[in-house]
Amino acid sequence: MNLPERELLVTPVDDPCQYNPAWRSIVAGYLFSIGVRTEEDLKSIAMTGCLVVEAPDPKTDDGPEKKPKKGKKNAKKPHKRKDVHKKTHVPVIPFFERPEYRGFANDRWIAAQVLMCCERAEGHALSDEFVPIRLAERWYDEADHEAAMKKRLDALLLTEIGIDIITMDLIGLPSVQPAVEAYEKLYFNCRDENFNTSPSMQLITRFAMPFGPIKMYLKKWEELDDEGFCVQDGRPIAKDSDVWKAVGATMGYDALIYTWNWDKRAHGIKDTSLRHKLECTWHGAISRIMTALFTGDMKHEDAARILATCTAQLKFLSDDRKEGGEGEDDALALLAILRTAAPRMRVLEEGAAGMITDNDIQGRIAAQQAIDKQGIQDAGANVAEEIIDAQISNAIDGE
Repeated sequence: MNLPERELLVTPVDDPCQYNPAWRSIVAGYLFSIGVRTEEDLKSIAMTGCLVVEAPDPKTDDGPEKKPKKGKKNAKKPHKRKDVHKKTHVPVIPFFERPEYRGFANDRWIAAQVLMCCERAEGHALSDEFVPIRLAERWYDEADHEAAMKKRLDALLLTEIGIDIITMDLIGLPSVQPAVEAYEKLYFNCRDENFNTSPSMQLITRFAMPFGPIKMYLKKWEELDDEGFCVQDGRPIAKDSDVWKAVGATMGYDALIYTWNWDKRAHGIKDTSLRHKLECTWHGAISRIMTALFTGDMKHEDAARILATCTAQLKFLSDDRKEGGEGEDDALALLAILRTAAPRMRVLEEGAAGMITDNDIQGRIAAQQAIDKQGIQDAGANVAEEIIDAQISNAIDGE
């Protein structure tokens, strides 16, 4: 979108996954600067791409006033020019040549900011409907330092959490939610019309890291130019707020809250256990390790240690599942089924058939002990042969 005397503005119409985060605010500022003041002006641009203005009609202009000559009697009164104005349509660039941009004049948020600027320019007190727009503008115009409201607001808007949770975490007053919504639409438009996170990962990543992967330090052969950008790859050194946006976009709400140490009081985090925090840390470490492996920043010895650690972690996860970590509900259901179908022990009543008394048990123990106490005389291995020979001799004599 080419705006006169301004830099090229990329809007969602030009590129749906790579546009200026504050495109609505820039368009609203341009419309106000060319004289848009009312809702009728916005409707005219939306329909025709032109702005209706009133100008003197040359057909009704009687020329300059005529003065009477000096000393002439009965002179007529001076002739007055008739000021007749005619409404004309003035084309507005680029809305006149590019009809696809005309819908911006009907945008709710653009119209609201234009009308707010009109009220402020006229010196009137702002209407209640424009107070959230003004607060959002104040957040955006705040000095660029790490304690600014917009630094944390941008990072939270890049996560998956809802606008209501963002409002409670940052401000603590549900009534200020319209200002957060206005900020997102006018200055950091990374969500859809229903304030859900954009499905375009390219858009989210571009908003979080506009210069590519964050750069935390300079290597030995790199240097910075006068504007603070690396001469070799064009990236600046990242600040803490840049890291926040990267964490929010890539790892989500929980990891960002842990980064800020807000987990004890945050309204959107559900699991505050140490285990969950360690899981988030593990995921972040894995992503950094993957980058180091593919860029060659990790030595072979370090890679071997990392693989050993990963193997130990996988074994831990496997053992945890066996003990009921993941799928614990299925294991409990299976145990309940087995408990229902398990065989039951027979319970004998005293005096019933098969009941063994204490006296019977004692008698059996005494008999076993008497057998154990009897002596056994070993006559040797040739006794069996002698007995067989004697039985044979007896049999012969008996005949």
